Amino acid sequence: MERKLTLPGLAAPIFVENFLNKLLTMVNVYLLSRLSQDAVAAIGVANQFLNFITMAFSFVTFGVAVVIAQNRGAGDEKRASEAATAAVVANVVFGLTVGLLLLLFHKPLLRAMNMEGELLDYSGTYLTIIGGCCFLQALNLTLATIMRNYGRARAPMLVFLFMNVLNLAGNAAVVMRPFGLPDFGIAGIASCTVLSQLVACFLMIGCAVRARIRLRLPRPFPFRLLKDILRIGIPGTGDGLACNAGNIFLTYCVSTMGADALAAHTYAVQLIAFVQVLGYSVGQASQILVGYRCGAHDFDGAYKLAFRNTWIAMGLNLAVIAALFLFQRPILSLFTDNPAIVEMVFYCLLVDILQEFGRPFNLVIGVSLRGTGDVLWALAAAVGSIGLICIPLGYLLTQVFHLGVYAVFIALMADEWVRGQLMTYRWRTRKWQKYVLIKQGAAQG
Repeated sequence: MERKLTLPGLAAPIFVENFLNKLLTMVNVYLLSRLSQDAVAAIGVANQFLNFITMAFSFVTFGVAVVIAQNRGAGDEKRASEAATAAVVANVVFGLTVGLLLLLFHKPLLRAMNMEGELLDYSGTYLTIIGGCCFLQALNLTLATIMRNYGRARAPMLVFLFMNVLNLAGNAAVVMRPFGLPDFGIAGIASCTVLSQLVACFLMIGCAVRARIRLRLPRPFPFRLLKDILRIGIPGTGDGLACNAGNIFLTYCVSTMGADALAAHTYAVQLIAFVQVLGYSVGQASQILVGYRCGAHDFDGAYKLAFRNTWIAMGLNLAVIAALFLFQRPILSLFTDNPAIVEMVFYCLLVDILQEFGRPFNLVIGVSLRGTGDVLWALAAAVGSIGLICIPLGYLLTQVFHLGVYAVFIALMADEWVRGQLMTYRWRTRKWQKYVLIKQGAAQG
């Protein structure tokens, strides 16, 4: 049965799904804080690489979301189904390749981030176990993207809920060691994460079969569709990779300040991730809705929808950061009693309040712009802003003026504001209409 696509119907399950993904990482950080603050600092560095890898999987997931949405909007279900299959195959192969490279070259990567001694051991163990099995994450993300574009956003939400419960139970057992369990340490926590992702894969495949989403491999393989997916996906997520590269550089700057600064940075990043998830969910839903409208050539509807959803995302983000700012001390008390770390996080969150006035323009309008197929503008804006503003400003504030951890968030804020206004300018020109994949004569309804 055809599912009607609406903002609440898409954004709410996407929010829960993304929230649970963030919670999975936050639970790991919390349990690691029971071991030591050095473990938290080390895993904060490892997570920057894992975030970069997850963004790399978006080459395929973003591209297939646009291709499916526009083809379904045009009434071509066969091409939408073939695109879904091509995406699953491509991302699993990519995940296996990346996992192998991490197993072989993780130490040079971590040493480049000033990881030595115990910090290197902690981060190396965590990165090789979770990163080495990252093909599981690739499969989960791809199937979740496909199901959302078929109006089945609730199923991935429930799967990720179960995955988090399983991860929490396993990690709690590793830390509390009931029944005389041996001390598995960081290896045990990382292994529980991988196990929960494996179970989620089987559940996600089952949900796709039950929803009658056809993922049969067509013969010959649809390389032309895969080319369309990558033509949109690579530049379309290139801006995200540029942002992640900027974050890795800024984490390197923080690593020169010591373990306490790295721990504070990790806590601040994880807390702010819960603010971002609301706007991100509205943006992901908007991408699907905009893509569907563009496939049907309802350009006026797409134009108005993106602006309306931007203000919704901004209101949600500001409400969450305000609540987080008010209750940060009791929240942080769950992780640390170090007053220096608590003070550093306070200033990071203070800067983020200003950042949330600019972030929604990227999360909604920027994502909507890419959802039309107009991907090069976002890529150029991101590379230019990261290279000319974020990285130089972050280096200047942390390494020359020595302002501390919160200075990296000032650099991120400047980047968000500049990119957001560039995205808004492009959307207002409506030049994105000519990049839509489905031409007027091909739309069937």
